[in-house]
Amino acid sequence: MKKLREVRALKAFTRLADPNSTNEGNEAALSASELTWLPAMEVRSEGVFLRLVDERLDAWSRATAVAARAERIRTARRRVMEQRAADPTRVPPSPAPPGWCCSTPWPVLINEWSLDAGYPAAALRERLYADDDMAGILVYTATSDSVGSLGGLVAQGEPDRLARTIRSAVRRAEWCSSDPLCVESEASGTGGTNLAACHACVMLPETSCEHNNILLDRALLVGTPDDPHLGFFANVLEQ
Repeated sequence: MKKLREVRALKAFTRLADPNSTNEGNEAALSASELTWLPAMEVRSEGVFLRLVDERLDAWSRATAVAARAERIRTARRRVMEQRAADPTRVPPSPAPPGWCCSTPWPVLINEWSLDAGYPAAALRERLYADDDMAGILVYTATSDSVGSLGGLVAQGEPDRLARTIRSAVRRAEWCSSDPLCVESEASGTGGTNLAACHACVMLPETSCEHNNILLDRALLVGTPDDPHLGFFANVLEQ
């Protein structure tokens, strides 16, 4: 997408709940009186949309080891959201695989583009389109200054260049400076909503990650030492 327009509006403040908790009870209003307008900003930028192959993603997500790790993350996310919500019955269900259980490639890809295309990782943002039957992402420039008009992000989406970037990103994610503690972690992040994930490998700046650096597991991307074929991109590492 050579031209992309995003409008961001601020409707309240909260430091206790993430946007997915639908917990308006803990939101602080912008004004003591009711407003007829909201402060907003407009960003004009560029982006790349990617979609994973449904058939392969579905077959991979049905594997016993993959489903077990995904269920641990879903359970932890559900528990955290219920604790934060004023009304636990309003907490939406966590999406099932195959949609979000392959969310880890996108932070890895953003980190790789920050090295190859010259964008700071904080200047890129992801928007996931993940549910029970779909898995796609939009990565786009997320700043209103000159960084958002460099024009290099669209070029990174060309097929040949994208293939090289994905291979490089996956191979880079195979090793973390915090290993073996990172890859063998039983729970990490807020409320244990991550497994094998840390700031040395797949975590992004908070402004870049749509889900605030949760639902991440590097093992679902590249596998583990005991089960290298667990990862969705295990075949890339074998090439």
